[in-house]
Amino acid sequence: MIEIPAGPFLRGSEDGNYDESPQREVYLETYLMDEHPVTNAEYKQFIDETGHAAPYVGKLWSQKYDWIDNTYPEGKANHPVVLVTFEDALAFCQWAGKRLPTEAEWEKAARGTDGRTWPWGNTWDREKCACGGMGATTTVECFDMGKSPFGCLHMAGNVWEWTADWYDDQYYKVSETQNPPGPDAGQHRVLKGGAWIHGEFSVRCAMRFHKAPDYCDNYIGFRCAKSV
Repeated sequence: MIEIPAGPFLRGSEDGNYDESPQREVYLETYLMDEHPVTNAEYKQFIDETGHAAPYVGKLWSQKYDWIDNTYPEGKANHPVVLVTFEDALAFCQWAGKRLPTEAEWEKAARGTDGRTWPWGNTWDREKCACGGMGATTTVECFDMGKSPFGCLHMAGNVWEWTADWYDDQYYKVSETQNPPGPDAGQHRVLKGGAWIHGEFSVRCAMRFHKAPDYCDNYIGFRCAKSV
């Protein structure tokens, strides 16, 4: 895991979606973040040890991602696990002795402290992330040139990532500016980072997406965090 040091960062944006503003300075204590999204190989160890259900939907859109006989699709060991709900992600984190990051923790790990638009800076570069209709997920080792200032990979594109926060479209306006924990309740959970099916606007660090906790899809995964 990568240590994200204590200190302030710029969260949100002034020229994105309505739920991203205002851009404000937020302070976070030190925490740890996974270098990359949880992979199929890592998730298989979890289900083998716990008996947790393997990712499987059985719909046409999921066929290349469905697990058969508790085994991930051939050749996908180092791709992000997908078809996982919020509850699945939470169960993995608890098994691993970790937790899901808050939305603020995820955003700081992705963009550093200076409010940059994408993990690598403010100039769009299609060659630095897995996005733009690539047709599928990619391995978590690629796109090293697109890593965040702290060294986290794939925080733009590849898969949307579950965070611990409930979604509130007004939260960036009213939240605490020190270690914001997210809203107390809601109907959807926040996802961050964009995915392989999206373009430059959706893979921005400040972009906010949300789905019901029991939702899963072939473009949604997660990574873990840990308190220090």
